[in-house]
Amino acid sequence: MRRHRGALTGVVVLTVGGLGIGFLLVLGAMIASLPDQPSSGCDTQQAGVVLPAGAAEVGGLTSMQLANAGAVIAEGRRRNLPARAVVIALAVASQESGFKNYANDGAGGDLSIDQLGIEQSLELPHEAVGTDHGSIGVFQQQWPWWGTMGDLMNPSTSAGKFYDALLQVPGWQGLPLTVAAQKVQRSAYPDAYADDERLAQQLLGAPGAATAVNVSSTVVSRSSCIESVDHGTVAFPLPRGTSFRDNRNWGGQGAHWARMHTGTDLSVACGTPVLAATSGRVIVRTDQSWSGRWLVQVSTGIGQLTTWYAHMRAVTVVPGDTVAAGQKIGEVGSEGNSTGCHLHFEVHPEGGSIYQDSVDPTSWLRENVGRDSGRDSGGVVAADWASDPEAFTVATFNVLGDSHTSPAGNKPWMSSGRARMPGVVRLLEKYGVDVVGLQEFQGPQYRAFRSQAGGTYDVWSPPGDTENAIAWRRQRWSLVRSGAFSIPYFDGHPRRMPVLRLRDRATGRESFFVNVHNPADTRRFPRQGRWRDMAVAREGALVRRLTRSTGLPLFLTGDMNDRLKVFCQLAGHASMRASNGGTRGQSCNPPKRAGIDWVFTAGGSDFSDHTVDNSRAVKSISDHPFVVARARTR
Repeated sequence: MRRHRGALTGVVVLTVGGLGIGFLLVLGAMIASLPDQPSSGCDTQQAGVVLPAGAAEVGGLTSMQLANAGAVIAEGRRRNLPARAVVIALAVASQESGFKNYANDGAGGDLSIDQLGIEQSLELPHEAVGTDHGSIGVFQQQWPWWGTMGDLMNPSTSAGKFYDALLQVPGWQGLPLTVAAQKVQRSAYPDAYADDERLAQQLLGAPGAATAVNVSSTVVSRSSCIESVDHGTVAFPLPRGTSFRDNRNWGGQGAHWARMHTGTDLSVACGTPVLAATSGRVIVRTDQSWSGRWLVQVSTGIGQLTTWYAHMRAVTVVPGDTVAAGQKIGEVGSEGNSTGCHLHFEVHPEGGSIYQDSVDPTSWLRENVGRDSGRDSGGVVAADWASDPEAFTVATFNVLGDSHTSPAGNKPWMSSGRARMPGVVRLLEKYGVDVVGLQEFQGPQYRAFRSQAGGTYDVWSPPGDTENAIAWRRQRWSLVRSGAFSIPYFDGHPRRMPVLRLRDRATGRESFFVNVHNPADTRRFPRQGRWRDMAVAREGALVRRLTRSTGLPLFLTGDMNDRLKVFCQLAGHASMRASNGGTRGQSCNPPKRAGIDWVFTAGGSDFSDHTVDNSRAVKSISDHPFVVARARTR
């Protein structure tokens, strides 16, 4: 442990989930610069948060540091923990990071083999960069042993992990703060926590500190801000008739940009309204100093088209808003790395980070304005509830068994299953997956996954056979019951597949999850069609039995080794729906561009945001794509 000297790279990112003290503190500063009368005619509402009186002066902390401290306090209060526990947590966070959310660039030369890839943390919201082993986040917890990268860099979730560990320390309530903290952190400098205790008590408002006061902020109402605009049509990001100059400088090089200019600059008068080019969900980032006080992104779905808007002097939306194409989201400014009034506009077709998948916005606007944004619903529910806290993310992934990449396997040039497992964990983090069906999940991969993600995900497979498993996020789901059923595999030999009944901690609702791998036609095992049909028939029968007897929703994931027929079989005989659409009436119409990896549901449930990730990163892990969708139950 040490005081970190990494360079600051920004401030707190406003995320949709868990809107608590940290969100409201930064939001208050953001809203303060909004016009007194929003031109969109939106209604306003009041939101408040309680902090100790004079908190802004405590320890000279900035608003972003107070936001992270507030997240630690809020998590402790949510768990109804004693004030002593929260004081210990605050003191640790103060000493470890100074209440800054640290990424890690992996350049310290002190990583274990399991920590290779820690530099991926730079793509997550952060405020500073360090190099100390695999330490990340506000508590400087070691990845991957403390949990997934996404969880450790979420101040609320990482605080929860600290509290979980603290409560396991026998007699922690009576121990000196330095001793209790050391039992959790195992620091090389345990006495260093002592001088942070007073600050922690002041932040919490413990006995002897100032009393609590209410701090309120005006928040733009979400319900009345969306105008009547065709949600599928692309709009130009400036109002019609506006005089502007497109600098056409996407891909430009120069001292202003680390690698290249990833957008185009539309030069126009400051104060000009900025319009959303597409419909979607609003993300507001405040960790990108180049863009000014905030960077607004409008996302059409996880891993899907996202447009970026930078250098604005004011914004008229808040994180989590659903906006329509053509709706005002802010005003042109000259904030951040800017030399004059203009809108910096970027387009990321796959929702990637700044240098991953940007395309020329000038060409994109020319080709798409006035046209549908390309989100073919195919019968799938629209994504206007993608940020619904009751929704969850379900995925399926054939991870390519370890035996395939052994020297005797059919892909010996690829890394071993164990070496590929950190990439699997990163995919789950990237998409925020809550439940995933895993196929070809062989022993070395199963053990590596348990080691690297066991703090965040639990996993179950039929005893003695890990190859087909289901993993679920512990914080979101609790296991009610586990079991297995058999299907005919190669040449009809039976193989057990997992069936779980999980309870959603957020809603209290229960659902079944089934994961399968049906036999393929291979050189060693040709002509497996009859066994594949029989497997699908058994899967359909199981779905009908479980949904009819319990009335609960059911989700079926798997490598079906069939692109079309399986849809008609399951949609027709088990009334299942696929995450990528398709219809089954008098005739069967499978979804467009179907693959062999599927996510189905039956019962009271819906899908949204079906995504197939077949990027270079995925191809380095498996010969199958990563398929993910948003879901919710009724």
